[in-house]
Amino acid sequence: MFVIQAQNIAITRHQQQLFNIEQLVINPGDRIGLIGANGAGKTTLIDILTGSLTPDAGIVDRQTTPVVVHQLHDISTQSGGEQVKNAILTALRQQPEWLILDEPSANLDETNQQWLIDQLNRFKGTLLLISHDRTLLNAVTTTTWSLADHTLTTFAGNYDAFTANETAQRNNQAAAFRSYQQQKHKLEVAAIKRTERAAKITKPNPHNHSRNELQDMKSSLRRNQGKMTKAARVIKDHAEHLTPVAKPTEQPSVTLRAEQFATLGRHTPINIQHLALKAGKRTLANDVNFVLHTGDRVAITGPNQVGKTTLLRAVLANQNQAISVNPAVKFGYFAQNMSRLDLTATIWQNVTEHTRQDNAIVRTVLAEFGFKATALDIPAQNLSGGQRVKVSLVKVLLSDANVLILDEPTNYLDLPTLTALEQFLTTYPGTVLFVSHDETFVTHVATRVLKLSTHGLVDPNQVATKRITAAQRQAADEALLAQFRDL
Repeated sequence: MFVIQAQNIAITRHQQQLFNIEQLVINPGDRIGLIGANGAGKTTLIDILTGSLTPDAGIVDRQTTPVVVHQLHDISTQSGGEQVKNAILTALRQQPEWLILDEPSANLDETNQQWLIDQLNRFKGTLLLISHDRTLLNAVTTTTWSLADHTLTTFAGNYDAFTANETAQRNNQAAAFRSYQQQKHKLEVAAIKRTERAAKITKPNPHNHSRNELQDMKSSLRRNQGKMTKAARVIKDHAEHLTPVAKPTEQPSVTLRAEQFATLGRHTPINIQHLALKAGKRTLANDVNFVLHTGDRVAITGPNQVGKTTLLRAVLANQNQAISVNPAVKFGYFAQNMSRLDLTATIWQNVTEHTRQDNAIVRTVLAEFGFKATALDIPAQNLSGGQRVKVSLVKVLLSDANVLILDEPTNYLDLPTLTALEQFLTTYPGTVLFVSHDETFVTHVATRVLKLSTHGLVDPNQVATKRITAAQRQAADEALLAQFRDL
């Protein structure tokens, strides 16, 4: 009995093969985490498994129809987190035998992320989860599928176990490569030394030996020279026929130079005093006070629908008297809906539209974000959702802006890209204001964290000291005296 099994499924998109999978099986009760780089074909694989897409080749035997919650990118009056939560609740109420969730924790705040984990741990059916959320994967999955290099690798264990195994394999490969290089070098040196020794063998002096002795000595020398030459050839041949070990792949690294980015000098970019933050007629926060200093990397956190995105948009609009934006500020804005991405333009055209960087830096950053040189002429409309997010991000990061405003930049990013983004922002010489629910990302990037609530922005690391007025102190003293009088 199985939920689904497939054999030799293959599919090609835009003249490139996404994957060719010999076999996969999902059994009842399996809890699978599907991971892979943006554009590897995870969503396409799900479409094939559910029957909404026919592969170019292969057989899919489906015993049960799943309930699917796809990635949500649409714009509505609800926050992204509320849209995701409502879609998941709708799916769970159907009590499906088989549930597929595509990036379900995206846009969820910390409370709702824990709610999702609790809901999925209570779910007794078969679960297939596409996610880059390490906490979620470790909490609810017991099998890991990794889609990479056009094929699918299955591993019995959660994400942490899978990555530990991958790390061990990479370390073993690196050690094997070093051993191979050392052994090959040693053999090549030995062959050279024997060749040199053979060449240095000198003929005997004819004046010191008889004719017979000279003939014997010459024959012996020729034999020794031949042996050394032959040994050198054997050693060299052995070196050439060593089983080669592939060199571990290395991620390109980028060095950011401050002079290539627009900066503000000593100007204060943003000053907000007593802002009443509203969504329509509804007040979200009564008294928002905030100063963003040059060079800051400030994270705005808080629950869904508290107004984090509304605050960013208010700063960008700069139409409220409570908000003061320095005239020297030029914003670079990453929006959750990727509204500033030109879908008709190529990756390269999008990223270089407003950049001050030279082409080498642009290519290196794009490579860090998973785009090979051969892919840069692909139109953005042909990219996956995650790839569009990455192009949108790079377009903002490399723009001529001096203040970056990033709204949930980590949503739908694969783990290698998250690392690249963290590295970029921690070395970025400009100023950054961003919203994120990813605690690890916030910890790695932010120089200051502020939490938004109905009472405004608060630094959670600072404990507020309550001020007691003279009247309050006198009332407390009288109440204490009254207690003693009653004894």
